[in-house]
Amino acid sequence: MGLSIHYRGTLTDKRQSAALLCELEDIGKSMRWPTQVLDGHWDRRPDARLERNSAGLPALVGDSGLKGIILKVHQDCAPLYFCFSASGVLTSPIQVAVSAVDNYAVTPNWITVHTQSAGPETHAAIVSLLRYLQEKYFHDLEVEDESGYWESRDYQDVLSEMARERSGNEELARKAARLKRREQKDIVARIDLLLRKMRDWEED
Repeated sequence: MGLSIHYRGTLTDKRQSAALLCELEDIGKSMRWPTQVLDGHWDRRPDARLERNSAGLPALVGDSGLKGIILKVHQDCAPLYFCFSASGVLTSPIQVAVSAVDNYAVTPNWITVHTQSAGPETHAAIVSLLRYLQEKYFHDLEVEDESGYWESRDYQDVLSEMARERSGNEELARKAARLKRREQKDIVARIDLLLRKMRDWEED
């Protein structure tokens, strides 16, 4: 399946949800990431469920009751979900629909983003964003990064793990070598610069 990032957590303060979502929407626009905003009703019981559509595929129907934003950071990886239940738990519409069998019990479940096909820059940018959000909005954000970059902050870890996952692919190995030699990693540099600016604005 390749390299992935897993994350879960709860908002430190639900009153910050509007500020968080506004900030994520701004980041999405700055990075040119397509976004989808959810504005569900926290005072209503969700009724989201999975049903088969006309093609026989599972489809989400009903109201998930979530407020949040979905960021499409790269065409070759799943979106990032920053959606919250009435209790402030980080979740996704699909997870809410699946929880219907448990009477919509909400617990912090892992959200997984497969980044192997999106490349090392996208992987590192997602980790940088999660680290920024952990510092500002989540008291208990847990991140499991299969490359080890979350812990080490060493970009070489991402390159090495992706190359290992596809060791038989000579083109990927050449691409990883070129990336290693580059001093500026475009998307990584852009997201890091943007997050630094946002921190500076907070301090002013």
